[in-house]
Amino acid sequence: MEIKAGVVAGDERETSAQGGRALLNLGHTFGHAVEAIAGYGTYLHGEAVAIGLVMAARLSAELGRCTAAEADAVARTLAAHQLPTRLHTGLPLDRMLDAMRRDKKVRGGKLRFVLQEGIGAASTSDDVPEAAAVRALIAGGAVA
Repeated sequence: MEIKAGVVAGDERETSAQGGRALLNLGHTFGHAVEAIAGYGTYLHGEAVAIGLVMAARLSAELGRCTAAEADAVARTLAAHQLPTRLHTGLPLDRMLDAMRRDKKVRGGKLRFVLQEGIGAASTSDDVPEAAAVRALIAGGAVA
């Protein structure tokens, strides 16, 4: 909690161009889309974010921000704690992308992702190719 409080105090209104408070949202861009499209209550918030964490880890590995082994470690850790690592039932890819485009982290019309930088570190990026995000969504159970 002390670490989180320090991050929030340093970027109270989430206005930092890089990093800042947004780093606390690792997995949330994908997770909020899961909640919105599956219907609130289908997944608990933590379950949707767990699925989003795995999607973000896969995206991060594809972009070279972490290794595939580190992304797999995220999925294994969540599964070991009985959290879902992919959608139970496929959700429409186009609707998930639309939901992500409405995320509060969108800047100048561009999706802004929190990406895993190895284990224990993260960064923000708004130059993620949409095709890479699509592959992460499909790997997590979205359907075209």
